[in-house]
Amino acid sequence: MKIFAYGTLKKDGILHKHMEGAQYTRNKKLVGYVLYLSLDETYPLLYYTGKKSDIVVGEIWKINKKLKKKLDKYEEGYVLKKLMDSPIMTYYPNFDITHICKKIPVNEKGRYEFNVEKDFYKGFYQLKIAA
Repeated sequence: MKIFAYGTLKKDGILHKHMEGAQYTRNKKLVGYVLYLSLDETYPLLYYTGKKSDIVVGEIWKINKKLKKKLDKYEEGYVLKKLMDSPIMTYYPNFDITHICKKIPVNEKGRYEFNVEKDFYKGFYQLKIAA
């Protein structure tokens, strides 16, 4: 099976260690979505807008059933969307986050991308690395 990783499971993500055995396929743009930072500012939330101008950058990974079970321990499952032929790790379809979470700023290409090397995530990741 394939998954779309857009946050902590990406190559530089803090939970990428749980992707052992996964095979990177390619980068992927998901149209009609934006990213918000979770309330505790530790991971991104994928939020559907339906706007063609909203694009999230992520990665497609090939995983087996054993790895999927392992990932489900760290993620809250996955939601299979008709917009993609890959499950999305993790998506909150019935949770309005627009008023309670910070919107992740777009990158230089105008795309939403969760990149742990960017300054606006530095505090959390430095704390985790130092611990």
